[in-house]
Amino acid sequence: MKKENCMSKKVMAGLLVIALMISVSGMVFGGGAAEAPRPAAETYRFTMVIYGTTGNPFWAKVVAGAEETARTLGVNLDIQYADDDAERQINILETAITNRVDGIGIIINYDDAYNRVVQRAIDAGIPVIAYNIDHSEGAAGNARMAFIGQDFQVAGYLITRRLIEEAGLRRGDHVVAPVEHPGAVYAQQRYAGVRRALDEIGATSEVLDTGGVSLEDTLDRLTQFLLGKPETAAVLAMGGMPMEMAPQAIRDAGLDIPNAGFDITKRIVTNILEGRSIATVDQQPYLQGANTVMQLYLYNKYGLLPVDINTGGAIIDRDNAQIVLELADTVR
Repeated sequence: MKKENCMSKKVMAGLLVIALMISVSGMVFGGGAAEAPRPAAETYRFTMVIYGTTGNPFWAKVVAGAEETARTLGVNLDIQYADDDAERQINILETAITNRVDGIGIIINYDDAYNRVVQRAIDAGIPVIAYNIDHSEGAAGNARMAFIGQDFQVAGYLITRRLIEEAGLRRGDHVVAPVEHPGAVYAQQRYAGVRRALDEIGATSEVLDTGGVSLEDTLDRLTQFLLGKPETAAVLAMGGMPMEMAPQAIRDAGLDIPNAGFDITKRIVTNILEGRSIATVDQQPYLQGANTVMQLYLYNKYGLLPVDINTGGAIIDRDNAQIVLELADTVR
């Protein structure tokens, strides 16, 4: 516990220094800007909206980063879950605008669903940062000030190339790409990268909707698919929930095929260490939450404009998985 607390303090100190340096140097700027930073207040009030449900363990790491940063900076942070309901997310944002919060963090999981409400916030002088998922056109598609998250298409291509090389996939092979929300921006962009890599070798693929309800439901959907299509050559999981359950689904379907995918949990890392999965891409969700709060704070306090941050496309495999295992369900 002492070791983890010490690491957390070092992480937060490093984040503060990095955020200040990035903001001052004016690296990659995002889209529009709110009219002016709010005058210094005793405590800033930020609202972060998570489009998913509490049943998805991925969000716990986003929340951990956001809450630790908020505590360090003395910020009042309100985290709301939209339970996969775009209208509910809009209502949460409308309430935040009405309450005149000092900053908003939003996940733009569907193009155009939140354009009007984000513009309303910006027009009201409230800074808005997109994290985890951005509009597919970035700043050109939405008035948010910056995006903090992964380059999904590049990451999808890289992890699929790794799967192809490790598993020896070839022309004519069929790969299933299970994902929680096929219509969401992250799924579409990851699949674009996945498909590009598979097209290069003449392999075919399809997306499987596994939902974001629970790990048990994810397991059932993927298992049933594999039972119905035993000719499937590999699984490329485009989200943390199907990635976590892929090895078990493959076993339950009586198959012995390779799998790789996205995100980090203890089960995913353990599967990699024990040879049940090839590799996964770490998008560092802790940094997504932490940097969203940090940049909203710096904008309010100093008028430093938020900047885009690519939180990562690092591939975790058997060579480096042990390093992340200890913190896999907390900050990794």
